[in-house]
Amino acid sequence: MAGRGPMYRGWVLVWALGVTTIVSYGTTQYLYGVLVVPMQRELGWSRALISGAFSLALLTSGLLGLPIGRLVDRRGARGPMAAGSLLGGAGLIAAAQVSQPWQLYAAWSGVLAVSMALTLYPVTFTVVTNWFTRRRGSALAQLTLLGGLASPIFIPLAGVLVERAGWRATLVLFGLLQLAVALPIHALVVRRHPEDLGLLPDGDGSAAGGSRAGGSSLRQALAVRPFWTLTAAFAFGWLAHSAILVHQVAYLIGRGFDAVLAASLAGLLGVASLPSRYLLNRLSERLSPQTLLAACYLAQAAGVGLLAWAASPLLVWAYVAVYGAAFGAISPLRASTMADQFGRRSYGAITATAGVPVAVAGSLGPIAAGAVYDRAGTYAPALALIAGAFVVSALTVALTPRPR
Repeated sequence: MAGRGPMYRGWVLVWALGVTTIVSYGTTQYLYGVLVVPMQRELGWSRALISGAFSLALLTSGLLGLPIGRLVDRRGARGPMAAGSLLGGAGLIAAAQVSQPWQLYAAWSGVLAVSMALTLYPVTFTVVTNWFTRRRGSALAQLTLLGGLASPIFIPLAGVLVERAGWRATLVLFGLLQLAVALPIHALVVRRHPEDLGLLPDGDGSAAGGSRAGGSSLRQALAVRPFWTLTAAFAFGWLAHSAILVHQVAYLIGRGFDAVLAASLAGLLGVASLPSRYLLNRLSERLSPQTLLAACYLAQAAGVGLLAWAASPLLVWAYVAVYGAAFGAISPLRASTMADQFGRRSYGAITATAGVPVAVAGSLGPIAAGAVYDRAGTYAPALALIAGAFVVSALTVALTPRPR
């Protein structure tokens, strides 16, 4: 894709990571919301207890991000990502056997939390950021365009499998998929830096002297205001989105939608996100990704407003279109914003450090929304708080100083 000679290996890496992203997200984060109602029916546990396992998994995953980010900066991502896929398969199969709350928490908040920390976007974005600079927007666009297929594939698939085979069999099947697809790709394809192979980022010639990445150190990043304001914005956004991620299917079922249809509608968020994943991230090579990120957070707030009034299929479709288009671009725009601010040098450690408070906030979202529902008998108050959190994110990003 550089225009001359053989194809730059970075693009092969992007496409391979796109496939593993589909599997890794689809079998963990997008699966869980489909499991809430059938698990509650069979096991008799509250939604707060069930969603709490996922909340704690998000928290644990985020807290592990800091040592993992430093490890990836120093030694590369191949070993950690392969280990994460192995743990993902084992954890899903173990989760299928649960009969007590502690077992659910051990599987999801323990084994699968470690798997998510090792295989999801924080690590894949670090890999891609190391391989691309000038064409980073295009690379992230292609990665997340593929990753965006996770929800339209796995949420409806999980809904059908749960209805026909049960939630336990679904977990086993998805665990085997992690082992069969994600594990070999992570073990065989992932590499640390293009310079390690005598290449330069973007495929721009060869790195005869083995040039290294530039940018801020972690200490330098922690000393400036943009790190803290962006971290706060990301935290409010993840607090809100994690609640939507877990509870949207249960909410739609409560509004009278069939369980499979509700899962399918939630899965279509991924389809709605595909154009924005590509177009907005390509656009970020010309416009400030920070400005685009603020606009996406504001659009998410509008989408939640539509969901709150989803008394008819038309409003649900409107929610899918607006919220899906916005959330699809959030993760890569966050990555581009941080890379623009702080460069490649310590990108993994910097974003992982920011990820700790983000994970804490995100862990509160699902369990808080579940607790509000258990207390009020309705999701209306939770949806109002979720929309407000997205507005705070938009304003905070918009007011953060741009890199010079």
